[in-house]
Amino acid sequence: MDASTVSEKDRKRREFILNGNPMAVVLSISLPLMALGAFSYISSIIDTVVVSATDNSAVSSVVMISQIKQLISAIGAGFATGSSIIVSRLIGRGEYDKAKKAANTTLEVFFGLAVLLIILIEILAVSILRLGRLDDDMIAVGIGYFRVQIVSIGVGLFNQVFMGLEKTRGAMKNITLINIMSMTLKLVFTIVFVNVLKLGTSWVAGGTLCADISVTVYALINLVRKNYLFKFDPKNVMFSLDFFKPLCSLSIPVSLGKFVFSMGKVIVNGLGMRYEASEPGAVGALGISNQISGSVTHLTTYSEDSESSIISYNLSQRYYSRMIKVFFCTLTVNLIITTVGFILLTVFKAPISMFFAGDGGAEKAALIEKIFSFERVGIIALGVNSAVNGLIYGLGYTKLSMICNLSRLFAFRIPSMLIMINCFPEMGAESLGIAMLISNVGIGLMSVVIGTVCLLKIKHHKTKDNVKL
Repeated sequence: MDASTVSEKDRKRREFILNGNPMAVVLSISLPLMALGAFSYISSIIDTVVVSATDNSAVSSVVMISQIKQLISAIGAGFATGSSIIVSRLIGRGEYDKAKKAANTTLEVFFGLAVLLIILIEILAVSILRLGRLDDDMIAVGIGYFRVQIVSIGVGLFNQVFMGLEKTRGAMKNITLINIMSMTLKLVFTIVFVNVLKLGTSWVAGGTLCADISVTVYALINLVRKNYLFKFDPKNVMFSLDFFKPLCSLSIPVSLGKFVFSMGKVIVNGLGMRYEASEPGAVGALGISNQISGSVTHLTTYSEDSESSIISYNLSQRYYSRMIKVFFCTLTVNLIITTVGFILLTVFKAPISMFFAGDGGAEKAALIEKIFSFERVGIIALGVNSAVNGLIYGLGYTKLSMICNLSRLFAFRIPSMLIMINCFPEMGAESLGIAMLISNVGIGLMSVVIGTVCLLKIKHHKTKDNVKL
């Protein structure tokens, strides 16, 4: 596939990313991805709100299982990032044939991996929940939900990679529309399964699975379209070291960093179980506090994905000053979002906590608010962290991103949690919020240092496009 066979739309998108107004480019790609983040967030709170009408054990089970799901999904997130960096660089250089081969290979590998993952995790489902430190009662409540989520994890793994490739060609309207459809189906199926048919907690996950399958169907339809940039053709699959070496070099550090950090959330939940006896529902309240913060931080997390693609495009052309402008545009957007979010969540923290408490009433709302009052302080710091992450992903410094994630967990979160538990046991579940605060502010400060170093390297032209296929 040479440039003459590429659609006019795809050529215009490339030109816009390389030469359009930097803020316009950032907003045009970031806003649809932020909408995706909002849909993902709404999907997670639907599960929690629907289940919140039941007992604390059910809520805690859903929260902990959702975080185990995030842990496993880190594999897809890492390789979606790695493949999008490679494909963005290739499109940026105008090497469309290689970009198509890279995309086709990644999609075929992850389709097979998704199937294998579903089979393996289904067999080990109970053991995985025990490793997540769920007790027998929580496993009994959540095992059906988890088994359905396992299939959703596999389907979502393929979807993540496909959406990452859509992002590299700048097809943001498509991403927005498919996610509106997916979110609508999620809501409809959840209401029908749980509220109308009364099928129970497991079918909350059933709604998510139906929505995920709809995205997969959309992906498969596109992959057989004649004029689609990444139209699938078995002849374009290249199982060679020349491709897998840079893919793994870029992806594995991201996957490992996200996996370990997600595992850290499970560890923190396990530590939080110490408070369940004195303050029942503490783990569930922590998960809800994370979700409330996620209403803001999910948006900036998705902005880092758009930034990484734009940086990759421009690095392929050695547009160094433009890369710096893209970073500051993303940082500005993130700071606006997190500042406004912090203010709104501070003003409305009481009614928001009461909403998430459901039938748990004032006591449960107070527990949520106790933890969230500390966690919310770190929201702006995470906005800075997301902007820096997008920069280092785009530059291909994925090992550095792994160090950041590991530091956030092992240098900040777990040590602060252990100190609070052992030195200030009288503070109870409030310790969970303090650990979140220390972790989030700590990684924000670390990001400022890393971002400054990276910008100096760009300014002095010490970065290069090292993706060679």
